Amino acid sequence: MAEALDRHEQRRRVELAGVSARLRELGIEPAFGALTPYYDFYGRVPGNLTGLVVGEPHGTGRMQVTVVAARRIVPPGEGGLSADGHVWTRDVDIAHDLSGGDDVVFEVTLLEGVIDEPEAPESVWAPRQLLADDEAVVDAVRLWHGYRDMLRATPPKPAAERRRSLRARVAAARRAAAGAPRVRRAADEAALEPQQRAALAAHLADLDESRLAFNFPRDRSGRYVKSAVVALTGYGTVLSRRGPWLTVRADGDTLVVGVEGLIGANQDHRWDRLPWLWSAAHADTPVAARWQLPDAGSARPVVSLLDRHAPAEAFARCGVELDEELTALLAGYPVTYGLAQHTETWVKRLYEQLQLCAPWRLAAAYEVHQEERRSVRRPTGEPIALFGLKGLNQQSKPMVGLDAPDGTARLSMIWSASNVRLSRELWQCPADLEAELC
Repeated sequence: MAEALDRHEQRRRVELAGVSARLRELGIEPAFGALTPYYDFYGRVPGNLTGLVVGEPHGTGRMQVTVVAARRIVPPGEGGLSADGHVWTRDVDIAHDLSGGDDVVFEVTLLEGVIDEPEAPESVWAPRQLLADDEAVVDAVRLWHGYRDMLRATPPKPAAERRRSLRARVAAARRAAAGAPRVRRAADEAALEPQQRAALAAHLADLDESRLAFNFPRDRSGRYVKSAVVALTGYGTVLSRRGPWLTVRADGDTLVVGVEGLIGANQDHRWDRLPWLWSAAHADTPVAARWQLPDAGSARPVVSLLDRHAPAEAFARCGVELDEELTALLAGYPVTYGLAQHTETWVKRLYEQLQLCAPWRLAAAYEVHQEERRSVRRPTGEPIALFGLKGLNQQSKPMVGLDAPDGTARLSMIWSASNVRLSRELWQCPADLEAELC
């Protein structure tokens, strides 16, 4: 049975006429009609509600304005979250039926990412606010309508010389450390089974301290990254479960080799698939396997683009796709109105991390991840996180993810509460290749 029409439509038209006229004066064209159903802490609105609809110029959402009856049910200042921060206390009782003596106020609702398709959900969660006068509504719509340009961040300026100088400084530090490696072996066998101890002994015998010192993660000054943990190889481990790993940490200018319990899939630096970074047994691994390129010269045009803060061109040259949200961030634009305050942080982080990337390696890196998923009978085909964009203190965080649904590598902005990462040494420019490019 079809839902009844909004019996207060005519009154809503009258109440919203001033808002509509003011918006048109500002060059914003609203349309009166049926609203997309939505809900929030106050509950779900009726499906026959009418009001003003304003579309965002770039198609990223809409704002809806209607009028509601409102009655305060607790004293001003006492509503909202309770003192413990967990219980929602309603400070205003609202109704979409306008009969009665309650005050009539404007309800402004922001819908982002809502698609007008038959298979779309019947209603969506959307933040809404109550405003008392026409001008407050106009201000809210006006700010949202032009937010992409008003709140745009400035992408970093090209700094190719600075990037090349940094690369040379880090390469010099790597060579110096490899020439006189300081490595302390403190591997404790107590947590290992006899067969695992034999494997540990073989790995320690093959440990190439010069390679280890050369390839260990470094900061911008060329020093070892203090917080870095490099997982070299596991002993009877399953990637998603904690188990014993041969690890390396930095203690000042000394590297400490040990055995500790780690969850392999959560490590930023996991070298079990890249043994040539630390094992003399794999010293003869050819360049093509280590770099996914025939020689250093093949990387230079792409790295040069990244040095000039031109990641979009660098990725296009390598056939790597970027989704709409990352493309917007690279141009400095917010991805949504509700998250616009994080734009500057995300733009800075995105440029900083993509400058370290080797886009020609992404397809091969993703296939390594898929092989690992298949080996433990886990679902495949989903994006894997490369790094976080930071700025939000919540469980599900914004990240840059990698997938290759049709064999073409693609980077997209994803939201994940997982700690699983793709090892940086699989998708970043290899340390020895960077040294060659100095």
